[in-house]
Amino acid sequence: MTAALLLWAAGCASTREAGRQEHDHPASHPPSPPTHSGLVVPQAIKVEHTHLHHQLEAAIASGGKTGLRANEVAAILHRHFEAEEAYAMPPLGLLEPLARNEPLEDAQVAEAIRMADHLRRGYNNMLGEHEVLTDALHKLASAANEEGKPNHAAFADALIMHAQHEEQVLYPATLVLGEYLKLQQAARRSK
Repeated sequence: MTAALLLWAAGCASTREAGRQEHDHPASHPPSPPTHSGLVVPQAIKVEHTHLHHQLEAAIASGGKTGLRANEVAAILHRHFEAEEAYAMPPLGLLEPLARNEPLEDAQVAEAIRMADHLRRGYNNMLGEHEVLTDALHKLASAANEEGKPNHAAFADALIMHAQHEEQVLYPATLVLGEYLKLQQAARRSK
C-alpha cells in the first residue's frame, strides 16, 4: 500500500511538472547541487522553481503597485524555496530509482530519512509560509488586475496552484517516502 501511494504521488508530480516545462527546457538549467549522499531536487521541480522566479522578476520589473506587491512575494518566496530545496524536495529524487526497483545507497536512504524527518518537524511552518505567501499572491493578483497586467495576475494564480500542489502531493510524498524507507531499513535489519 505504501509503495503504491508513493508511485501514485510520483506519477501525479511528474505528470503535472512535465506540463509546466513547455516554455522552459530542462537542459538550460543546471542541476541542483547534490547533497553529500548525492540526493538532488528532481529536475522538473528545479525547472519549475526557476521558471516561477523568472516570472516573479518580470512582475517586479513591471513596476507600479504590481512591482511592489511582487517584491513582497519575493521576500517570502526566496527563503521558502531555499528551505524546500534544502530538505523537502531532494528525497523525491529517489522516487524514480525506487519505481524502477533499483537499489539505493545506504547514505542516500539515511539522508532522505533525515530530510523527511526535518520536513515533518517543520511541516506546520511550511504550510504557514504557504498561507502567508498565498495572501501576498492574492494582493499581487489584485494589483496586477487593477493595472491591466493579466500575465502577472495569471502568474500569481499559478504560484498559488504550485503551493497547493506541494501541500497536496509533494510534501506528503516526501513524508511517505521517509516512512517507507524507514520500514525498508527495519525489514533489512530484521533479516
